[in-house]
Amino acid sequence: MRLAVCGLLAVAALSAQPAQPAPTSTLFEGGRLIVDARRPPIENAALLVVDGRIVSSGRKGRVTAPPGAARVDFTGKTIMPAMVDAHVHLGYQVGVNFSADNFTRQTLVDQLNRYAYVGIAAVLSLGTEPGDLPFQIREQQEAGTLGGALFLTAGRGIAAPNAGPGTPELKAAAYGVTNEDEARRAVREQVAHKVAFIKIWVDDRNGTVEKLSPALYRAVIDEAHTLNTRVIAHIYYLADAKELARAGVDAFAHLVRDKEVDQELVALMKQHGIAQMPNMAISENAIHAAAPAWLGAPLLREVQPAAVIDRVRDSYARRPPEAVARAQATYAAMEKSLATLNAAGIPIVLGTDDGAVRDHFYAYTAHRELTLLAHAGMTPSRILDVATRATAAFLRLPDLGTLEAGKRADFIILTANPLDDIANTQQIDAVYTRGRAIDRASLRALWR
Repeated sequence: MRLAVCGLLAVAALSAQPAQPAPTSTLFEGGRLIVDARRPPIENAALLVVDGRIVSSGRKGRVTAPPGAARVDFTGKTIMPAMVDAHVHLGYQVGVNFSADNFTRQTLVDQLNRYAYVGIAAVLSLGTEPGDLPFQIREQQEAGTLGGALFLTAGRGIAAPNAGPGTPELKAAAYGVTNEDEARRAVREQVAHKVAFIKIWVDDRNGTVEKLSPALYRAVIDEAHTLNTRVIAHIYYLADAKELARAGVDAFAHLVRDKEVDQELVALMKQHGIAQMPNMAISENAIHAAAPAWLGAPLLREVQPAAVIDRVRDSYARRPPEAVARAQATYAAMEKSLATLNAAGIPIVLGTDDGAVRDHFYAYTAHRELTLLAHAGMTPSRILDVATRATAAFLRLPDLGTLEAGKRADFIILTANPLDDIANTQQIDAVYTRGRAIDRASLRALWR
């Protein structure tokens, strides 16, 4: 009962109207403003928001506010666009419990609130969403009756029988198809729900399950494209990635992990315009022989229960050295592959795979993913572009990703400059959605 009450209160904290009417115009002045991560920031900047949208930006003193506008001084701080995460699996973990029974409205709304809290404006839950509940939540958000991060869904993904998600609790959410008619019918059923993407899994899980065959994934891709819907493929093997590229897949969820990418794959990805989600964090989890320092991050502890963090910390004492060594070798190859793809100009988008397995943290992991992209050689400005504009563009969310005039006023105020150190995206002072500050203090109190 306590969880239910907290979940409902958290919804109210983000979606209910305030007791006093909020100013329709707000002028933010004095600090650093990142309008578009591809361009230099504006120092001593001003940002004008009217009715939840960006109206103009520039140097302080050159942006005029209408009479009666509220003013926010962000001197010494940085405003950046809110982030977007294109690969999560919502609904399965509540506290220390990981179960398909947790897939409820209360759970989904609570998790969307946590993403909003850390400055993520939208998420794509990628293929493990059973039933109609995700579409109901999407409709409520579109109607303006529910807050939290914008919820995009791929509905039910497609794989060979019992060969979709690697985690048993998620497996039932995916279609298991055995012939072309079943594959095409599954696509049509999900497209009828107006899913954002079709998700497929092409992975034998180290030889333990059957991979979706080329004939079937070609049928999925063909049917989806006929219906103007794109396809994202979970991959592991380099050879599969090449064949999927030739079949016209639109994006890869995960880097290839059996070996490094080669120039043939790079050329195929460029030829077909295929985007890459690196998903570094879920692999990085396994490379440590002892509990990593990031488990003590204040932002993580704000959005995750202490019991879950402690369970992860305790797990490192039981990790066999040989398993850690294998994970380190795989991860090193992934970093090299990412550097190759980035240098070649392959579109990179942010994805975390949050919730795919027990204790792969919701919400916080996007910020850790950014530090892992930096470790792989990407510059802070490039990483910010990936986390904002590039991923919003990939998801066809034209209102998000930059703070240009006309777009939604969804942004983060930071107490430190992320262009100096990308880890500074975790130094959050405030989060605004549609021009209004999220009541982060109330949410923290509820979660405690």
